[in-house]
Amino acid sequence: MAPPVEEFPPSELTQKVQYTTSGKLRKKPIDLSKCKLMEMIQYNCHVREGNNKDPNATTVCDPVVRLFRR
Repeated sequence: MAPPVEEFPPSELTQKVQYTTSGKLRKKPIDLSKCKLMEMIQYNCHVREGNNKDPNATTVCDPVVRLFRR
């Protein structure tokens, strides 16, 4: 199981990226405006009608857009 991830508002991102995952301040500050903004689409799927064992059940997948900087 993955470790829990801390949630924070987007306005705090520029301060949060200045620290490593262990909590230490990075040696070189990171300027997010120089990082390329990228997008990835994942899908969240669920059974709309019936149950998982019903062969006639309809599965619906909704796109979830994820933005990140590289």
